[in-house]
Amino acid sequence: MQVQLELPDLVNVDPGYVREAVMAMLYATGKLSAHQACQILNMTRRAFDEMLPVYGFSVLVDSDDNLDIELGA
Repeated sequence: MQVQLELPDLVNVDPGYVREAVMAMLYATGKLSAHQACQILNMTRRAFDEMLPVYGFSVLVDSDDNLDIELGA
């Protein structure tokens, strides 16, 4: 799936920041496993774990759904 987001010119946001934030949110809500997010972002699991708190998310798996996703990866 490809998603295109248009922001007003007044907003100076790095596209990489938006991409990381979306992947962090999808991981935290159980829509993606960490493995999937790492593949999309082309980063190691360690780098992904270090990135999560930057966007306000925990490194720890906080739900049964997230645990099932992680174990299935």
